[in-house]
Amino acid sequence: MNIKFKKFGLNQTDVQQMREYGIFPDKKTLQNLIKAHHSNNPEPDEIAQLQDNLGWRIDENYIQFLLKHNGGIPSKVRIKGNKIVIDHFLSFKSDYKLNSIIDIYPDFKQYGLPIANTPSGDSIILSLDGKIRFFNHNIDSIDEEVGIVADNFLELLRKLY
Repeated sequence: MNIKFKKFGLNQTDVQQMREYGIFPDKKTLQNLIKAHHSNNPEPDEIAQLQDNLGWRIDENYIQFLLKHNGGIPSKVRIKGNKIVIDHFLSFKSDYKLNSIIDIYPDFKQYGLPIANTPSGDSIILSLDGKIRFFNHNIDSIDEEVGIVADNFLELLRKLY
């Protein structure tokens, strides 16, 4: 599996490049994306606390991914076997609340843990049974027509191309 992850958000080089190309996001969005880039990786005890709060164990491969990358933008974004594209994996916690699992989890808790977003605003969910599912924001639910995206987190990564 040859996937790289770019940290979510904007660093100073990214901001400079945007300005050179004439891209000027609003001030608040720019500040939030800069904050997101500077989010720290979670500590193992923080993830253990989340698992205690959830009442179920999170896939160990996903935990290792969070500890190493804390989310991010994958170099491969399409999922084999369907038309889903991943925009970015969510951070465990982030000053940019829309990218923070801790902050958005309450909206998804009946379905599982949100782990990634698509460009169209849908979410990729790690279900209680460890399977990866697609949450369609238009129907505000798991999209049963799509079915199971992957049997586990590692399979999801393997399916990216």
